[in-house]
Amino acid sequence: MSVVIRGRRVRFEQAGPNDGPKPPQRPPCSYCGKPEHKFAAKPGWNVGSSPVLRDNMIPDPEFKTHPWYTGRYSLAAHHLICTEAMDDDDWPLYCLRFGYDINSPPNGVILPSVPAVACELHVPVHVGPHSAGWAYDVNLAYPDAVKGLLDSVAGILESGGYCANPEGLVRELDRVSATILRKLSGGLWTITTDGLDYLPGGDGCSGVRSIQDKPRRACPKARRHGHQHGQTGAPLPRRALQVGV
Repeated sequence: MSVVIRGRRVRFEQAGPNDGPKPPQRPPCSYCGKPEHKFAAKPGWNVGSSPVLRDNMIPDPEFKTHPWYTGRYSLAAHHLICTEAMDDDDWPLYCLRFGYDINSPPNGVILPSVPAVACELHVPVHVGPHSAGWAYDVNLAYPDAVKGLLDSVAGILESGGYCANPEGLVRELDRVSATILRKLSGGLWTITTDGLDYLPGGDGCSGVRSIQDKPRRACPKARRHGHQHGQTGAPLPRRALQVGV
């Protein structure tokens, strides 16, 4: 059927059963390009908190059950992937969508915060900002070196590599944390300006309680301070660093 309206012939067609108004199509996923989909069931978080990491690793607010405990404030929880490395415009959303929590146990390691204890145990000491640490294999400050490891992961994420399996991002970042710990244990990376001193063969604490203006000399006690566990009185055992403990 057609009619003339203002000198122009207009044809009216009978509408079919599916010819009514339709909602606009949802935009595709910005990563994989497929139709919009769900991400992780539980949102993640990119801001580190030592107390939160500590509580997630050890259900003891003062570390009294840890074998290296010598007293209050003698230990600290260190984020292997540090907050500084995720402090940008992208990682907050990545963590939120894919469920990665920077305060999860696989991203943590317990370290002494007393130089003499670290000296005796031959492990890094946890004091001061992460930016004081150095990655000798890539010649970058610790946070920048961590960012470098995260960049390759972000590239896979941006191309849709984790959309079908958000847990895959969590597992990959846990592997990054394990890689960082190996670098710290082997002396390729440090988290303090004097980090190499605490490894086997190093000068240790040099007989001082603070790393500020630390002299270049060997520990006067030959790195045998005789520290004991603050609860049991047992000698502190040397052991390899492990994620999550």
